[in-house]
Parts: sequence; structure tokens; C-alpha cells
Amino acid sequence: MSSAPKLTVVGGDTAAPAQRAEATLRHWDPEAQLVGALLHLPAAKAAPILALVPNTAIWHPDHRWVYEIVRHLVDTGTDPDPVVVLRTARHRPPADGGRTVTARRHHAFAVRLAELYTNTVSPAMIDQYAREVLEDAYRRAVGFHGTRMTQLAESDCSREELTNYLTVMRADLAELWRRAEAAGSRRRGPRR
Repeated sequence: MSSAPKLTVVGGDTAAPAQRAEATLRHWDPEAQLVGALLHLPAAKAAPILALVPNTAIWHPDHRWVYEIVRHLVDTGTDPDPVVVLRTARHRPPADGGRTVTARRHHAFAVRLAELYTNTVSPAMIDQYAREVLEDAYRRAVGFHGTRMTQLAESDCSREELTNYLTVMRADLAELWRRAEAAGSRRRGPRR
């Protein structure tokens, strides 16, 4: 038998490691990396990425809000510097929120914006982040459409309605697929 002492956690909060792990994973999330990388780029370099990745591909609400503001700034020819993004957020609420930006909400936005900017691993990998975000969006869309198709099938809708929905679903998925492939080819460079 070993005489080594047993190691035990003394007075430790068992939830704390899980929360730290969740925070670490959130920093490495491709969506967070994509949005953070955009904050490091001038408008001219951010524009092609914004053309590939639609706002709807950004799932996290805070990330989408930053992304919407970055898109607005780039569309006006302004570099998406974090200070400019923060200032713009004061009078530009999230598109899906429709609420005014309170001081508390703006502060939370500032904290998240700082995390996104400072935790970006490599802005040079933005094409890879874009592809991963689009791949995730594709998978979410497949899940959404699968659920919707089941609902339609179980609701006794007509074959014509089912077929029309399938056509819309196919077009939606094909567009996300095309965008993901385009993001991947940007990273690899043009084919010869």
C-alpha cells in the first residue's frame, strides 16, 4: 500500500471549474474569433468577409450585434475599430432587439467587445473562422429545416406545401454551402 496522501478539494466551488471551462470555450469559438478578428481589420479587408457571412450566420446575440455594427461601419467606409463600434452601439440597438440601449446594456456590450478584441487568436485566420461559422450555420439550418419539415408533415399540409418548403429549404442550404466553400477557397487561394 502506498503511503502517499490523498488529494482532496478543500472548500472548492465545484461550479467554478465548469464556468471557467465554459468561458475558455467561448473565447475559442469560431464565431467569437471571426467577430474579434473583424475588429482588427480595416474596412477594405473586412468587406469581403462581410459579403460572405450573412448576419443570420452569427448565432450568439451579442456577437450578432457587434457584427451588425461592423457591417454598418464598413458599408459607410469606416474601419471597425472597437472604440468606433462602442460609440456606434450607443445609438444603434441590435436589429432583432428593437430596444433602446440602456447604460447597463451598453456597459455589458463594452465588456463583451473588449473580450472579443483582446481574445482574438489570429486575425490572419479570418477566412478559416468565416468558413467554420458558415459550417455551423449550415448545420443549424439543417436542424431547423428538419424540424420544420416534420412539423409540416404532421400538420396534414398539402403535398404542394411540403414540396414548396423543400424547394425553399434546398435554396437556403445551397446558399450557405456556397458561402462556406467560397470562404474555404479564399483561404487556399485561387485554383489554377
